[in-house]
Parts: sequence; structure tokens; C-alpha cells
Amino acid sequence: MADLKEYRIVIGKDATFNERRAAEFLRREIRIVMGAVLPVVSDEEPPVPYELVVGRTAREQSENVRFSRSPDRLWEYELRFVDGRLFLTGLGEAPTEQEPFNSYRLIQDGAYGTVYAAYRFAETVLHDAFLFATYDGFRSLVHAEIDASCNFCYTKERLRAEMPRLLPGAAIYSIPSCEILRLNMSCWIIKTRFGKLIVIDGGHYADCEHVLACLRHISGEQRPRVTAWLFSHLHEDHYGVFHAIVQSPQYCEQIRVDHVYEGLLPEKYYTEECTERFDGEEKVIRAILSADETLGATVHHVRTGDRITVDEIGFDVLHVPDLKDGPEMNLNDTGVVYKMTYDGGQTVLFLSDAEKVCSRDLLENHRAELKSDVVQAGHHGCGNVSKECYREIGARLCIFQVGERFWYGDNGEGLNTHNVGVIRTRAYLKELGMETKNILRDTDGILSMPLPIPIPYDAQS
Repeated sequence: MADLKEYRIVIGKDATFNERRAAEFLRREIRIVMGAVLPVVSDEEPPVPYELVVGRTAREQSENVRFSRSPDRLWEYELRFVDGRLFLTGLGEAPTEQEPFNSYRLIQDGAYGTVYAAYRFAETVLHDAFLFATYDGFRSLVHAEIDASCNFCYTKERLRAEMPRLLPGAAIYSIPSCEILRLNMSCWIIKTRFGKLIVIDGGHYADCEHVLACLRHISGEQRPRVTAWLFSHLHEDHYGVFHAIVQSPQYCEQIRVDHVYEGLLPEKYYTEECTERFDGEEKVIRAILSADETLGATVHHVRTGDRITVDEIGFDVLHVPDLKDGPEMNLNDTGVVYKMTYDGGQTVLFLSDAEKVCSRDLLENHRAELKSDVVQAGHHGCGNVSKECYREIGARLCIFQVGERFWYGDNGEGLNTHNVGVIRTRAYLKELGMETKNILRDTDGILSMPLPIPIPYDAQS
């Protein structure tokens, strides 16, 4: 075990752009936080006892360290401590065939994950909330020990194996994708104090088996029963799991669903009028509406002002899409906004993928109802919910259901160069006075939270 100040940074002699970027990011953040300037050397230099080894290097062969890399693991990475060295590396590889050149093509060197590993190191080892430095500044750290506690892997295998932390009484779980790491998804599982289960949306089609496993784990039943399944809108990262279930007799046999709640517009809107259409929309709509036949569930069409109650938990429907807004709406704006009240106390506002039409309606017609203790960042944080809307919500805690690519805004060309909406939403929250410790994300894995959610939230509580 040694202090970080005793380390140096090692990169390959033929390091790629993103490997060099990761090394320089580490060097800069260590200097800012600890006041130490670590040397950056090539792997042609003889090894020394304490090294941060960044990306693919010759150290892997000399130390007999093996990483499983492939082109389809572009967004995955690992931090691994081996005999005084900490390896920080992405698990992707550059594709064998690059796309034809155009001015919008990204730098695809296969090392995006190496940059994310550097970000992870800064946040967990340096305790450096660098994304919020504009508002919080940088903390000063005297010592940082490098040992096996730094180990971390962000891989599909690890995320598939992760189960929610079982909590006594009522709880709420935010489940990230373990299959499509380049994107976001929305899956909420809520357990009442009496053990009844509620699902909001559900996530990607490809994540069906993991979500079913989570439901089994939370319920303790081989065939869990969902009392209420609430839908927001027709995007695959929200409806995909449910669609997979109703399409597969195998999955249907693994779950029971009592009630389904949807706020869908007429099918014609999605297939002919919506500015954002996709193949098979009508099949998804019919799959949801026919849940009575496939799952034996009662299907409810919700309207503004409706209330759904399951044990001590209530959901008020604040917004449903209106055809009069059709010319302005994209699919995100066709979502339902639910406000949850736990046991007559704490409130949680689920904005789903709300965009500008929804944001406007909430302010014009539901301003008095917006005040909430907790808010889910609209459209994974990358949408157009206005600063005024967040001000009226006035939440003390915000939860982002967001992948690392979107959270860091990094698509391989630099921090905050991808999807500026997330940057904007984070800025809104900070400008409105929200503390950094109260801005949560399910980026690294499942968020398991008791109800009511403690504010400030302590992951170990």
C-alpha cells in the first residue's frame, strides 16, 4: 500500500488519442486535488513499484495481467490493482473497418472505456466531483492510498450479476441497463411496506431477464407478482421489457401482473401523425393494450387527475399527452407524468422523458401540484424540462437514470462534448441550490433506496 504521490503514470508507446487523454486527465486532476505532479512515461521505461497503468500497455504481458477485450465492449472498463500497480483500462478495441471519413465521424480508437476508468478514479479515489467544479470548486486531499479497494469493473457481466440490495419495509430501486451501455434506460421497481410490487416503465427489451431476476430477488418469489405496472411512453428503453414479456410465453410464465396503466394516444397518431415514427409501433401499442389476454392484467387508460393507490403509496397523474399538441410533440412529449406520495408524506415526481411541450403544460396547468421532495431528471437529464419547471418542483434530491456516456457527455472526443442537455440539467439543479451529494445516478449500478428516501442520501444507510 502506497500513497498516490509516490506513483507515476504509464502509457503505451503507441497510446491512442483517448488513452493519452485519460492519462492527462488523471495527471491534471491529481495535481489539482493533491498538489502533486506525477510523471507520465512510456511503457518502454523499466517498471517501478508504484504505477498507474493507463490503457493497453506492455506491462500487461510483463506482469501476466490479462484483460478480455473486444470491439463490442467499447463502453466497458476495469480498474485492477496488481502488486502495487493500478491498471485503468477500457475493454474495447477499435473496429477493423472504420467508417468512411466525414466531418461528423468520432475518433473511434476503441479506448473510450479507458477515459471512463480515469473519471471513475477521480471520483472514487480522489473524491473529486469534477463535473460540479464550476459550482463547488475542488476539494484538497493530502493522502490517497492505492490498493485493492480501488478495484472496479464496469462490464455487462458485473451488471448482469448485480441484484438490488434487499431493504426492510418499503423501498424504491432504479435499475440501469446491463446490456446496452451506450444508451440510457428507465426502470423503477417500488416495493410497498406490505411487499406489493410496482413497476414504472421497465427498460430495454434486451434487459428483460435481468429485470425479471431483480423482481424475483426483491419479492423473494420465483414467480413475482406486480400489482401495478405504470407506463410513460413509447420508447424502447421504457417499454422494451414489458414487450419482451408479453411476446414470450416463457417470460409470461415467470411473472404475474394485476394492473397495467397507460396514457396512449390513438394508434393513428403514432403510425401516421407523429413526427417521430418507428417500425412496429402498432405492435407495441397492441401488446400493451392486450395485456389482459396475455397476462390476465386489467388495463387502465389514465387521464389527468387520476389517482392510483397501492397500499400506502399513491400516484397522481399530472400530465397526459393531448392531441392538440400533436404538431409540436415528439415521442418524449407523449409521456405520462406521475407524482408519487409515500404514506401521505414524501413526494417523488417522475418526469419520464418530458420535453418542452410537457414542461410547458406542467407550468401552465399544474404549477400548484409540482412541488416535490424528489425528482427524476426529465429524459435522463438530457431533455428540455426548463429551469423554471425545476424551480417550481423545488426538489431537494434528483435521480438521473443515465449511462456513463451521457453522464460525462463524452463520446470519445472530450468531457462534455456529447449531449449537452445533461450538462444543462446539472447546471439548473446547482443554480437552484441543490447539493451535489443529493444528485444521484444509477450509472455504476442499481440504486437501492428505502422509502421515504433519506435526504441527504447515504448509500450505506
